[in-house]
Amino acid sequence: MAAPELEVSGNKTITVDSVRQLFRAVNNAAENTTIMIRPGLYRLTSTISVTTDNLTIRGLGNRCDQVVLLGNGMDNENHRGVTSGFWINAKNTTIANMTIGEVYYHPIQINGAADAPRIYNLRMVNAGQQFVKSNPLPSGQGVNNGIVEYSIMDYTDGPPKTDHSGSGIGYTQGVDVHGGDGWRISNNKFLNFHTPDNADHLWNPAILMWRGSSNTVTENNLFFNVDRAIAYGLNERNGGDHSGGVIRNNVVFMSPGLYSNSRRWDADASIILWDSPGTKVLHNTILTNNNTPFAIESRFKNSGVVFKNNLTDSPIVHSAGGVKRSVCKYSALCRNYRLAYQEDNEIEADSVWFMNPSSGDLRLHENARSFIQPVQQHPDAVLDYRGVIRPPSATPGAVQIE
Repeated sequence: MAAPELEVSGNKTITVDSVRQLFRAVNNAAENTTIMIRPGLYRLTSTISVTTDNLTIRGLGNRCDQVVLLGNGMDNENHRGVTSGFWINAKNTTIANMTIGEVYYHPIQINGAADAPRIYNLRMVNAGQQFVKSNPLPSGQGVNNGIVEYSIMDYTDGPPKTDHSGSGIGYTQGVDVHGGDGWRISNNKFLNFHTPDNADHLWNPAILMWRGSSNTVTENNLFFNVDRAIAYGLNERNGGDHSGGVIRNNVVFMSPGLYSNSRRWDADASIILWDSPGTKVLHNTILTNNNTPFAIESRFKNSGVVFKNNLTDSPIVHSAGGVKRSVCKYSALCRNYRLAYQEDNEIEADSVWFMNPSSGDLRLHENARSFIQPVQQHPDAVLDYRGVIRPPSATPGAVQIE
C-alpha cells in the first residue's frame, strides 16, 4: 500500500541539499521546524543526532527512493563515525520520505526519553544490527507511543556476516523496543531477515516488543522470508514481558526449503507470545511451508490471550513453562492445547489457495471459498489487510476473498 502524503508541519521549513547543510540544520533547528532534504545521494560523515523536540526531517517529495542517506557499509568496522543513521534524543521526532542504509548498527536509534517518534515512508537497507532500535532508560522505562508505518526494511544480499560489538553474527531485528508502551507498527514490509545456519542468532523476530513493553498494535505488515515475524515477549517476567495489544491482518510467507532440516526442529513458530498476557492475535495469514512446526505459539502463563480467525498452514499451540519444543511437541499437554486453539482458526491452508504466494501475494482465489469455513467478524479487526471492511460472515486470514 502506498504511503498517503504526509502534510508539512511546524512553524518553519528549511531546505537543504548537502550533507553539511543537513547537519547544520539539525544541530541549529528550533522546535517545530521541518527540514526538507532535496533529492540526491548523501554520504553521511557521522551519525545525525537529533536533540530538539518536535522536529521533522524528511525528503522533499512523497517518495522514499529519491533522497538516499548512506553510511560506510553494515559490515565495515571502519565506519568512520557513522554507527547509525539517526540517533534520536528528543520527543516528537518524525523521519520520513527517504532511504537510509549501509550503517554499522541502526538506521534509526531512539533513546529512552524520546517519546512519540514517527518513522514514516522510509526504505531502510542493510543494517548491522536492528533497523529501528528503541533503548530504555536505566530504570527500564522505554520510549512510548512510537509509530513505524509505510516503510520497507530489507537485506538486499543477506544479513551481516560479521560480529558487531560481541553480540554474535546475525544479531538483527527490524523493530526492537524495550519497555515501550503504545507503539503502532503498520503497513510495513520486512524482507529477507534470514540468517545462515552457522550464525549465532537463528530465529530473530522482525518485530520484537519486550522487557516490559505493552499495548503494541502490529497490523497490515508483510513479512517475506524472515526467520521469525513477530515476538511479543521473549522471557517470563513479573507482569509480563509484554502485555495487551493486538497482532492483526499481518501476512507471513516463508519460501519452501528456507530452513534446513536441522534448523526446522527447534524453530517454534512465526508469531510468538512468550509471556504476553491479554494480547489478541486476529486475522493473520501465515504460510510457513513446513519451515517451522507451528504458525503461532503462546508460552508461559499468558492469561487472557485470544487467537481468532487466523489462516495458517500449521498449528497454533501453547507451550507450558520453558519446555523445549523438541519435548513439548509430542507431550499430551501440548496436544491438548493445540486442539484448544483451533476454534475459529483455519490451520490447514494450501498454497494453491492464494494468488501468488512466492511473491508475497496471499490474496485468496475465489475457488478457495469452498475449502474455507467462514468465521464471525471480530470487532477488533473490522478492516482487512487492504483496508476493506469485512462482512459479518468473514474469511479467516488477513485478506478477504475478492
